[in-house]
Amino acid sequence: MTSIGTSTESSIGCSVSDLIGRRGLGEFGKKNPKWYSCVVKKDNNDGTIKVQWDEGKKFTKRLPIEKFRLEDEPVHVHDDIKIDNIFGNNDDGDY
Repeated sequence: MTSIGTSTESSIGCSVSDLIGRRGLGEFGKKNPKWYSCVVKKDNNDGTIKVQWDEGKKFTKRLPIEKFRLEDEPVHVHDDIKIDNIFGNNDDGDY
């Protein structure tokens, strides 16, 4: 296992080496950061990962692991809103 500092697990609950090849979302931008689709290419063994962005196929060599999440992780919207009901209930299946 690859470690980050003194821990063998990332902030997303698995070994960073287990993330290599996995798809996820990375936060990009300083002034107005947004989440973009990417693939983990390498563990830098220093708390950062190398990712390849879907858009433009460019790389970021040192994305802090805190700025990465797996695509299937829940997104925290607001304490009073459940993500299941964010669009309301529509029996037709159309949103």
